[in-house]
Amino acid sequence: MKQNIPCELIRDLLPLYVDGLTSEASNREIKEHLETCGSCRERYERMKRELEGEGIAALAEETREIDYLKKVRRRGLRKMLLTAAGILAAVALAIFVKLFVIGFPVDSYLITYMDVYEDTVRVGGVFYGSAQCYSRYRLAEQKDGTQKLVIYGTLPSPWNRDGAFNLEVELPEPGGALEIGGARILSDGTVISKLAGDLYRAKNPYIGDASADGRLAGALGIGTGLGSYQNQLQTSKEPYGWTFHFEDGVSNSAVFEEQMERYACVLLALTGNLGEVSWSYTVETESGPVKRERTVTEQECEKRLGAPVKSFGESPERVQEMLNILGLERPGM
Repeated sequence: MKQNIPCELIRDLLPLYVDGLTSEASNREIKEHLETCGSCRERYERMKRELEGEGIAALAEETREIDYLKKVRRRGLRKMLLTAAGILAAVALAIFVKLFVIGFPVDSYLITYMDVYEDTVRVGGVFYGSAQCYSRYRLAEQKDGTQKLVIYGTLPSPWNRDGAFNLEVELPEPGGALEIGGARILSDGTVISKLAGDLYRAKNPYIGDASADGRLAGALGIGTGLGSYQNQLQTSKEPYGWTFHFEDGVSNSAVFEEQMERYACVLLALTGNLGEVSWSYTVETESGPVKRERTVTEQECEKRLGAPVKSFGESPERVQEMLNILGLERPGM
């Protein structure tokens, strides 16, 4: 005959039974006991309700924690998005101000006039095309102590479509210089054009240096002004010579001769041992093409310039003076 398990043992096992930690054999015995014992069954039901309540509370607490973490994450994401949006807005504003208000250094402009009045340099210019508008200028100090006029441009906008500028800049301090568009203005108001500066830097002591000859002729713009040519150097005896054989036909020999005479004076002044400059060309006449030749000596140029021709190669200022006498360039252009 099967013996019934005492209630005391059943009650000791109930916590394990409720948690599902008892064996299958124990589960059968406890289940049979609960079916016949109302007191133990009541205790079991109470313990089960308490366990379920704790589970619900724990689940609720876990849910609250998850909700809190979600809120923290959403606040962090919102803050990150707002920060990123602020940074993008600041960058966009900075770019807008740079492109349309402050501007950027521009070199693509043409100086239309430059003159010195008392202690002020008046200069005007215009931007190439319509892609940029004038904004402002500043004076930037260079390594050699001179100041350079830096022109700033902006993109066109409804409030700024002006592509021209007219400025007044003070002359530099004594001993200083101001650079504007490649030209240099000294403290006494002397203007040394970009061409004069380029020519002085291309000064050549020896006619036999063909590469240096080419740099000087290129700086003077002989090929651009009169057409293509072939060089011929005479370095075997004095007077040393430089001959230009022009390849293109000429329609107006008077204009051609006058321009070439000017160029010859500059070449004689800036080539140390050069004694004469010659050229040959073909002129188109009614009876057909005629070949002509001409030579200009150092003495002829001295008569035209009114001083020893070599003296005009002593400084950029003297080069500028020579250009002014010859009418090759207006000062400052």
